Amino acid sequence: MGFASRNGLTRAFKGRFGLTPHEFGRVLSARPGAGGLTQWAAAARQTDDLIRMMRKTDTPAAPEMLPAASTPSHTNDIHVLSWMYRGSGYLDIGDQRYERERGVATWIPAEVEHVTGLRENSVSLPLGNASTGDLQLTVPLHVRFSPAWDDYLMFCSISARSGLRPDDHNPRHILDLFAEQVAAQRALSVPMLTNPRARAVAMECLRRIGEPGGTHNVDVGAEIHRAFRDETGMTLGRWRYAARMRIARDLLAGGAPPSAVARRIGYAHLPTFSAAFSRFDGLSPRGYQQREPERNR
Repeated sequence: MGFASRNGLTRAFKGRFGLTPHEFGRVLSARPGAGGLTQWAAAARQTDDLIRMMRKTDTPAAPEMLPAASTPSHTNDIHVLSWMYRGSGYLDIGDQRYERERGVATWIPAEVEHVTGLRENSVSLPLGNASTGDLQLTVPLHVRFSPAWDDYLMFCSISARSGLRPDDHNPRHILDLFAEQVAAQRALSVPMLTNPRARAVAMECLRRIGEPGGTHNVDVGAEIHRAFRDETGMTLGRWRYAARMRIARDLLAGGAPPSAVARRIGYAHLPTFSAAFSRFDGLSPRGYQQREPERNR
């Protein structure tokens, strides 16, 4: 559960439930249920066994290698968030293949025909879903989580597909966490600020960058505007523009169609995006894509 010591767990558990874990276990064992356990406790034990089995990779008792697998071509009526727990896989949409590596979580857009595949000994797990009303998404969106997130993401996966969850479980937390990780990744493309309040504004702009007009709806005062000018040499408006265009560069270099890039960074119309990108880079989005392969040869 992430506690550094047994004593830490015992103190936290007793503070929450009024009993030590050992005392709590004895109470459960005294109640009727499967093998002396309540239904909740039995589910918890099964879940723990599942996690232990999945982590057992080098012992003689480990299961044989999982075979490679793929789904038939299909569509979902909701957006699905899928996490590559182990190994690697891919997502095919039309003739475009999106690689999925260990630790990568991917939003698979609703109402888009696709094939998902797993390579040998790979495991992909669901983390959650969202309706088309809650999330505007037409192309896949990826984010990478470090191994430090494994336990929490496993908890999210179990909670997404079973009744085993805390009473105050919020299924939207993983969606908000995903958005924060996307914003953190995007921050690598633009100069970030050290002023805490200005940095918070920058992160909020990055989180809203896919909403039409969303980056202009962040209300700030004179102190924030001054911090942007002092630390980045740009006004807040210019910084937002640079952030959108640098993210557009990354997406175009990755092979995304200009129309999809325009929607991803909040432009409702491709010509408006093309004109903005041309002012920033000196090339049209198509021209930029054609130049990149030449540079990489």
